[in-house]
Amino acid sequence: DWVVNNRDPNAFIVEDSKLLVVATAQEDSNWKNKFILKRPVPDGDWDAVITFTAELKTGRDSLWFGLVADDWDNYLSGQLFTDYDGLRDVCPNLVLSNKMYSGGKLTKFDVAILNGCASNAKQLNKWIDALATQPHKLGLHKRGRDYHVTLGWMTADGEERQYKTNSLSSLRLPGKRLVIVASVYNKNRGGQAQALIDSIEITRVSE
Repeated sequence: DWVVNNRDPNAFIVEDSKLLVVATAQEDSNWKNKFILKRPVPDGDWDAVITFTAELKTGRDSLWFGLVADDWDNYLSGQLFTDYDGLRDVCPNLVLSNKMYSGGKLTKFDVAILNGCASNAKQLNKWIDALATQPHKLGLHKRGRDYHVTLGWMTADGEERQYKTNSLSSLRLPGKRLVIVASVYNKNRGGQAQALIDSIEITRVSE
């Protein structure tokens, strides 16, 4: 059901029906291992949800999941990314983003999971450890012509956590291909991150 563009076979493996990706620093325009679902998304409203764990190690890590046109000139995506200087920095930014690129213009809504110096190293350590051990769900959701992004997980204490972005509107479907990319988005940062993708579920939604 999948095709891999810009393939680097040394950076991913499928075992026990799970996809393990090792991401290293690269240019966004030349992402390695773009995992593209060959089946189109359903007509109408739907939810597309990835269940995953991840080891974020560089401070410039990204898990990107979205709809892409064949020419990549248009996309609408959800992204979970880190943005901090130095591993487990005292002023981290961990962000859930809803992004649309169309006609050469980028539009986005961001939700801060941890927000700069209002956070601290202890919170960052806890979140990074939870992300590596507790399954998380990154979702892209279509309702009419509106799209929003969610991130949810169950903590070790049994508490449910959920984040949701504002919706972006697209009059036309930006693409029918779902694409997954894990990356380190600063080529000068070095290092690597890992994402273990357990499943992807696409569910048609009816009112």
